[in-house]
Amino acid sequence: MTLLLILGLLAALLGLATFVGLNLPKTHVAASRMRINAPRDEVWDAVVDFSAYPDWRPGLARVEAGPDIDGRPTWFEYCGPRIKVQLHFAMLEPKTRLVTRLVGDKLPIFGAWDYRFIEDNGATILTITESDKIYNPLLRVFSRVIFPHHAAMDVFLAALARYFGGDGVAEHLSVKIEEWA
Repeated sequence: MTLLLILGLLAALLGLATFVGLNLPKTHVAASRMRINAPRDEVWDAVVDFSAYPDWRPGLARVEAGPDIDGRPTWFEYCGPRIKVQLHFAMLEPKTRLVTRLVGDKLPIFGAWDYRFIEDNGATILTITESDKIYNPLLRVFSRVIFPHHAAMDVFLAALARYFGGDGVAEHLSVKIEEWA
């Protein structure tokens, strides 16, 4: 009887989470910015050198190069024994702007990061804008409650700042969904 009660409660929670997720928007845009204590050229080089990410990004087990898409490189990030994502450089404007996107047709989430690099008296202001479409309603709830929209960008920016011998807290920016192209 206790097992049936527990299973019933789990099913009810799953149903409630799915209902809430179905009523959340599929898309979101979030942005974080941080001042990195390194020249823009060096920050750019670190961000585009995906093969060196495991040296400074926490939680990244390894990276493997993938096949080019439209003449631009792709890579696979292994974040755990069963978590593998493929990304590619969707747009490069050297030293000023970079857009990376997830690769795949049947992903539960489609996302892009738009990086903007601004020179600031020998340092770099790096702004990352994340634009996601989350198709799975349970992932929408998860992304709101457990893993906030800014979290991955903040971890990336903090790790990059540490790589260059600094630290800091990312600033969260207000963006409108219409700004996402």
